[in-house]
Amino acid sequence: MAITEQSQPPVAAGAAGRSQQEEGGILYEWGPQAWIDMVMSKRMLVDRGGPMVPYTFLPILRMSADPAQIDRDWAEIRECREKVRLLDSPRQRWRKRYGNFVREIEWALLELRKHFTQEQYEEIVVGTAVSLAHENSSDFLEMMNKMTESSAGSAVVEGASSEPSRRQKLAFEMFNPAGFLTGPAEITEYDPGGGQVTMFIPDCGWHSCGKREDLPNPDKLPEEGCLLICKATFEELFDGEESPLTINFEPHLPDTSCTARMSWKPKA
Repeated sequence: MAITEQSQPPVAAGAAGRSQQEEGGILYEWGPQAWIDMVMSKRMLVDRGGPMVPYTFLPILRMSADPAQIDRDWAEIRECREKVRLLDSPRQRWRKRYGNFVREIEWALLELRKHFTQEQYEEIVVGTAVSLAHENSSDFLEMMNKMTESSAGSAVVEGASSEPSRRQKLAFEMFNPAGFLTGPAEITEYDPGGGQVTMFIPDCGWHSCGKREDLPNPDKLPEEGCLLICKATFEELFDGEESPLTINFEPHLPDTSCTARMSWKPKA
């Protein structure tokens, strides 16, 4: 399960994403998608994904290194958690929860890398994330697959453009089921009859939600979790074999943008 270097993004993609967030105003902070992301971040990241570190990765680290030092380091990284305040907007609640999740995952992964071969390390991380998703997020996996089955019933229109209409773009901005993971994104290709949707993420939440100075490696983006917890895990969960849906992520590291492609077998 080798993770390869990713291609470069469109020019100034990350800058465009940051501008979109900085100038989002009331709609960005309080709009429908902000509320969806707030709820989903609590449900999927904090409640379901969060236990990966204390209940799986931390015990492995205690057996692989000095347990007292590991516990001290873990306590230190937890001290960096941003607290969700009563008056925080839904978007700020999402950002803080996501940033806390990424920071702690990245710390655990960087520690695990010190004690295992690359193959062992990837098997531990991706295997844990995939198993956990099947165990406690089966409803989310089922929702994604049902959306695909519904789209697969769309008729193929010969000569039709795959460029999404303004109405389709607006609908996606108002409801993106993966927005809690990606942050603001846009549809660049929409062809449900042909079984293809492409999404461009100008400034992925995985890289932009946490404060850079509080990351375990502040001089570098949190790439380990991006490539393993996000990219590799989703690509294994949605591989077009066990699932009717195929998802491919193309992070544009070292930029913060990403391209996600979803495909499925079109209607015959």
